[in-house]
Amino acid sequence: MKPTLYDIQYDPILSRVSIAYQNDKYIAEQILPTILSKERTGKYYSYDTGKFRKVHTLRGMGSASREVGHGVSLSDAYVINEHSLVELVPDELVDQSPAPLTPMMDAAENVVEKLLIEKEYDLATWMKLVANFTNDTTLSSTTQWSDYANSDPIGDIRTGKQAIHSSIFRDPNTLVLGKEVYDKLIDHPDIIDRIKYSQLGIAGEALLAKLFGVEKVLIGGAGYESAVEGNTSSMSYIWGKYAWLLYITPKPTIKNISFGYHFQMKAPRRADKWYDKPREGTFVRVHDDYVREIVAEKCGYLIKDAVA
Repeated sequence: MKPTLYDIQYDPILSRVSIAYQNDKYIAEQILPTILSKERTGKYYSYDTGKFRKVHTLRGMGSASREVGHGVSLSDAYVINEHSLVELVPDELVDQSPAPLTPMMDAAENVVEKLLIEKEYDLATWMKLVANFTNDTTLSSTTQWSDYANSDPIGDIRTGKQAIHSSIFRDPNTLVLGKEVYDKLIDHPDIIDRIKYSQLGIAGEALLAKLFGVEKVLIGGAGYESAVEGNTSSMSYIWGKYAWLLYITPKPTIKNISFGYHFQMKAPRRADKWYDKPREGTFVRVHDDYVREIVAEKCGYLIKDAVA
């Protein structure tokens, strides 16, 4: 029996499909790890430089030990928003499919892909703005990494690492490269010269990570269609010609310093469905309730216009 228009049912199978869907092109959830929140609103901890303040530690006989603070303060309240999309699966499509559930799964995956594009675009748009970073540089002309004769990508990365370390006293552990930047960088003579005696002799994410002294390199290969439906297609890369050095905590908690988090409500990406008799089909909807919060922008270093 099909559910009626007013009988919206949580679907555990489609929810598992939506959670399990993975595409390496999308990196927003790796840059901003997820922290589950029991409430739709809340606060996180932000760190000030007081954590590193030098204080006298000597205790005199009979005197109390000097009291110090933790160097953290509560942020303004965040509000988790609901992001959701829905797709109609016509009865005819279900009837023609050898496995009735397959069209539903396809719809769930399609909806999730669009949700991830929006999440990716939202974060990339914020991270492209120079005004959002204390530490940044803009390359131009001969300093851009596409100028193989004059540019110095290794030196530029070293400068970025030093800027972050001097701000938080930790080395960045992640390098994010737009796909167009990565494609140019792996053929840069300075890079090839450093890895030519490696086993492969070909630059890739793992070798670049070792070369630049970070734990991982993330490639922003996701793209989007910006044209209104019916108009001439216009495809673009979401992450553009930018690069970022970031410190991302390996243990996401609200008290750990990190570039930022996605605060998520309930289980990630739950799915429900209902039957629409006038349309003669089942609507599949996926929810992704979250809010993007940049907790410590000093954990990041922006390299704008890394290639021409």
